Amino acid sequence: MMNNASISAITFALKLLGMRNHSHKELEQKLRKKGYPSEEIESVLNTLTTRGLLNDQTFGHDLIRSRSRRKPAGTMKMSMELRKKGVSEAVINELLQEYDSTSLCHQAAEKKIHTLRGATENEKRKKLEIFLRNRGFGWQEIQGVLKRFFDVNDDYNITD
Repeated sequence: MMNNASISAITFALKLLGMRNHSHKELEQKLRKKGYPSEEIESVLNTLTTRGLLNDQTFGHDLIRSRSRRKPAGTMKMSMELRKKGVSEAVINELLQEYDSTSLCHQAAEKKIHTLRGATENEKRKKLEIFLRNRGFGWQEIQGVLKRFFDVNDDYNITD
């Protein structure tokens, strides 16, 4: 039988999950911040996990899909963001196996290149490279994009 604190905690957790998916750690932190006792939090998290309403794999997949549509990022940045949300390394590694960072790098560059109209070709190259680095894309992916949009050789680097 659930007491009032349990009902309140599960109601709060379900309200949060109704707005968007959360990782196990995120939901635990929000329940803790709300002032629920550790036993209640553990019970709520176990109940939600058992019923399939709280799943870090699903959360990570949804986060990746959402970010990829809105603001494509490289594997490094996506990994860091998932880690920050409390997703385990094992789940992160599994999720990123299917992650097509190269395609997303091209997609991000495609969007960005249109905003660089007034700049010289060299300035565009540098700005695009910095933008893609800040998005967490690897050098190989950035190099491929620069070759596609500009006539860049393999030795190109903005520090040259």
